[in-house]
Amino acid sequence: MKLRCVLLALAGVIAFPVLAQGNLSAKQSEVMKKLLGTYAERAKVEVKSEKIRGTVSDQPFSAEAGRKFYLVRRTWQSGDYTCSGCHTEDPKKVGRHIETKQPIKPLAPIANPERFTSAPTVEANFVAHCMDLHERDCTAYEKGNIIAYLMSVR
Repeated sequence: MKLRCVLLALAGVIAFPVLAQGNLSAKQSEVMKKLLGTYAERAKVEVKSEKIRGTVSDQPFSAEAGRKFYLVRRTWQSGDYTCSGCHTEDPKKVGRHIETKQPIKPLAPIANPERFTSAPTVEANFVAHCMDLHERDCTAYEKGNIIAYLMSVR
């Protein structure tokens, strides 16, 4: 159990060096580091609880797992949904809302200096979008993986 906790605590530290690459602003780096730490702590609690729906793991956050989660299709309410359905398969590109067709600024922080500058906004977006796609909030592990993936996009 101690090993699990250590691995989760290291998740933020392991993912953080990606922040040093590219042209992320200091604010983006600060917010993303804070979020990864928060999600690593929450993931520790989720690992202990068996009542949570969704992916729960004691492994460090993974950009590859985040990419898979971003691209996976979910079918419900007579629709086929995915994060990339609105944000495009390349999160550096401008997306388009699947229903309103309104443009959506790039999701990748490297391509959009407005992304990941407010932890409460990021959390609110996760809650809203996870409810839209999964009919539940995403787990801390899923959120950490998504952030790790978006940090790795160059």
